[in-house]
Amino acid sequence: MRDDASTTAPAPGAPAVGVDVGGTKTHIVTDHGVDVVVASAVWRRGSIFEHDGNLARLAQVVVDAVGGEPGSTVVGAHGIDSIAQQQHATAVLRSHLAGHVEAVNDAVLLGPAIGADDAICVIAGTGSAVVGVGRGGETIAADGHGWLIADDASAPGLTRQLCVAVLREVDRNGTASLADPAARRLLRHFGTDDHVELALRFQAAPSDTLWGGFAPQVFAAADEGSLIAKQVIRRSGAHLAEMVQAVRARGATGTTVVAAGGVITAQPMLADALVASLRERASDLTVRVLDVPPAAGALALARRRTALTAASFSS
Repeated sequence: MRDDASTTAPAPGAPAVGVDVGGTKTHIVTDHGVDVVVASAVWRRGSIFEHDGNLARLAQVVVDAVGGEPGSTVVGAHGIDSIAQQQHATAVLRSHLAGHVEAVNDAVLLGPAIGADDAICVIAGTGSAVVGVGRGGETIAADGHGWLIADDASAPGLTRQLCVAVLREVDRNGTASLADPAARRLLRHFGTDDHVELALRFQAAPSDTLWGGFAPQVFAAADEGSLIAKQVIRRSGAHLAEMVQAVRARGATGTTVVAAGGVITAQPMLADALVASLRERASDLTVRVLDVPPAAGALALARRRTALTAASFSS
């Protein structure tokens, strides 16, 4: 561990390193050709801030993957949501890594990944959030408050919305509603054939893994003709579009929306719902689903920091 958390001079020729921390995998890339994916469980215990040793272990994973000290490192991670969290994660990582070190929310990586730093970034995966950039370079974020109460377009959020929608449909039209393909799949997933028991079991052990694991079935049910599932997907796309509007109203300047995350990249129906809703709300925006790894955005940022750090130590 280093004596302080300030930036230290990188070794000549040390690589720039980009790190994308996802829900289950950590992707590490460098400008020297390293491209490694490791299970996040190798270094993380619980959420990123849940265990004091998490960030130190992440730093060691980076050093091991790189084969030495990096010249600059940018880490984008789900769960780094506030300025205080960003500062804390950056300080801890700086105490273990040489060169410039910076920790940011994973959504910040998307714009640089496609060469559009001011892009409005939409994440829909383990969580869901929208992040834009203001005229002064400040980050402007919406949602990302957690799958239990928000993040409606995340994997667990979609399942939560579907369960509520099924129960509301039963309220309106009776148990005949349980014949809907989405209702049948949800009942089977929770091991019951009764909507009252479904509600009890769903709430008894809320879990992002249990709820999130069902999310692909929301889209499968829509493919089978489920009106309930289609409605939930449309609402989720509209929710993301509303959050895009929210960050624009607060000063985000970009006109390109880039979407990423395990749900929206794997499920064209959600991407289509986002595009359709944005078309109604903001016709000046273009939407792109990310087709390169988010870690590429972290690497792009790290390369810039390498140049800045080298200049500061040579002046």
